[in-house]
Amino acid sequence: MKLNKLFLLSAMGLGLFACSENELEGNGPEGAQNEGTTYVGFTLKFNDTNSRANGTEEGTAAEQNIKTAYVIMADASGNVEQIVSTAEKGTDYYVFQTTAGVHYFYAVVNPDVIPSKEGDNATAKTINAYFNTGVTLTVANITSTADGGNFMMAGENVLTADVEDGVTKDEALKGTKNSFAINVERVAAKVTMTCENTTLTNATNNADGTITTPKFTLKGGATMSYRMAQSAINEITGNEWTNTSSPTDVYVKTGAETDLHEKATPVYCLENLHDAATGYKQGNTTYLTLQTTFIPARVVNCNATAENGELKDNPNATSSTAVSFYVVKTGSLAGNYILKSELDTFQGVDDTKFPNGVESISAEYVGGTCWFGPIWIGQTDADKENAPVVRNTWYNLKIKGITLPGEPSEPTIDSEQPLTPATNVAITLTVEPWTTVDRDIDLQ
Repeated sequence: MKLNKLFLLSAMGLGLFACSENELEGNGPEGAQNEGTTYVGFTLKFNDTNSRANGTEEGTAAEQNIKTAYVIMADASGNVEQIVSTAEKGTDYYVFQTTAGVHYFYAVVNPDVIPSKEGDNATAKTINAYFNTGVTLTVANITSTADGGNFMMAGENVLTADVEDGVTKDEALKGTKNSFAINVERVAAKVTMTCENTTLTNATNNADGTITTPKFTLKGGATMSYRMAQSAINEITGNEWTNTSSPTDVYVKTGAETDLHEKATPVYCLENLHDAATGYKQGNTTYLTLQTTFIPARVVNCNATAENGELKDNPNATSSTAVSFYVVKTGSLAGNYILKSELDTFQGVDDTKFPNGVESISAEYVGGTCWFGPIWIGQTDADKENAPVVRNTWYNLKIKGITLPGEPSEPTIDSEQPLTPATNVAITLTVEPWTTVDRDIDLQ
């Protein structure tokens, strides 16, 4: 039975642009500008997107909503000089009064911890302390869709600006001088899963059947990350790969819809990047497992008298009722399905007795549930040893083919082993340009 899977990722960049009004103290008498000072202004602008790939998808309104945003100015040593926030005045505007010369600007939107430089409990006295230190981030907190959305975002990199002397506040607000932009991106990655069709043809026999209620679970998600992406991969001390999502519905096409990934329910995770020394292993890499309920169209006839056995129509197929079954492992009917209830009746008290054509069976597929995976999200193809999950990237897995029945229980990993693909998963990936990634996957 065949199903293939396209993976779409889409990345958004946001711009912080100069021009704004924020009543800061520091002017001389009667509004005269103090000698040796100048102004720099910023405002947020969404429509100038920026991506590390070739194209973008903006995502939902909740994934773009700005509740609080902070622009931070630092010196060359990374000491924080000023922090300006929209929250201070209830406006979307920012303006700094500073001295001429080179300054360094950073931005954080909807932060997990508010940046502050004053007091004993200051969180952002230095850039290293706030942006370049790995911190524990609760995915649910930094990707909330409640109350309009609260997705944490940070600057892609530092903005180094040579600030011109003698610029007035009015000039900064108009954007005619000392006007700069900071591109920001979401700290988390996004994962969805879609399916074109749930009526499948088994590749190993003529049983056929239907799958229902496909769900995926994201596992091995990182628990720590940097607030801002790092220019080089730095392993975070104490990071764990234990974050697990709830089982989430695969969006199944019901008509002539297009862009199924936009209708799918997403889950979110932190980025997962490793350097060459650490490497990607099964115990430190984010992956998915897929479960679905399968109703075979035909099953073993336990009462057949023919030496090689025979198949019959599944009595549960017409009512779309999924029940427990086994897969015939050896015998002339190997690869076919046998209902647990009918086998129990046939065996009675002798569980070593099998119908004609059946010599051995698999473990029980409880309630008809079949499992597939692990599916390494960032693996570009099945031969790759790396599977990076990158922030601000939307991974949509489009299932195009499944060869059932998969496994009777959820796949497990061997933590120290490399990312060898599961025998029931074959993946290829191409990156187009939230970023968009297409993946073809055969689940067997």
